[in-house]
Amino acid sequence: MGNGAQERSAGRNGPPRAATREVVLAAVRLFTEDGFESTTMEGIATAAGMSRRSLFRRFGSKEDILFAEHDELFTTVVAYLEASPDEPLEAVCSAARLVLQGYLRDPEVTVPRYRLVRAHPRLRDREVAMTARYQSAFSRFLADREGSEGRSLPAGVVAASVIAAHNHVLRSWLREPTEDGRRVWARFDTAMDLVRRSARTVLAAEEDLPSENRVLVAVYPGGTDREALLRRIGAAVEQDS
Repeated sequence: MGNGAQERSAGRNGPPRAATREVVLAAVRLFTEDGFESTTMEGIATAAGMSRRSLFRRFGSKEDILFAEHDELFTTVVAYLEASPDEPLEAVCSAARLVLQGYLRDPEVTVPRYRLVRAHPRLRDREVAMTARYQSAFSRFLADREGSEGRSLPAGVVAASVIAAHNHVLRSWLREPTEDGRRVWARFDTAMDLVRRSARTVLAAEEDLPSENRVLVAVYPGGTDREALLRRIGAAVEQDS
């Protein structure tokens, strides 16, 4: 997920290019020191030891750089779900663990990025969109693995619960990143246990499918008595059945 020392360029004998993390780290340092708005792509390219053209070709914008490892992690998580032999709910909980690992293992990037996101609405919008991608991926996976068309609502509810539990633990750690990792993971396990207890009931419920419902509009003369009205309605229902 972008943590290798170097990534080879596409050319057969081309020079090594900076790993994703190296570029992100250089950018985060500039964002923190000079401000997000004041930092330029050229400045990031210089700090990362690459040309401005190469930087634009790989990332496109400052926002793309800041969230580059997010995108790589999301791809990894989706691939994990597709290959997982586990029961659907367990697979999703394990996928949420992968996401949290991605944050916790690199506080040098994660913590300043969190502060930048809080300070800039545009960056918050990008992070909200990323959270929605995870929730959508978890929901689709649960619905597909349950093997029924009527599972989209329960799957969506459970996916939202997993995301909420994950984010609760993550934000707690981001506010105190020096906390002992064992305590963080214990809190995560507790949160996922809570999700499991509620999710199994939700996933076992059947979603109502109203596709067979019909609407009857009754038009009748004024002054029609109740019994005559009921006979008219009955006749209309029989005719439609």
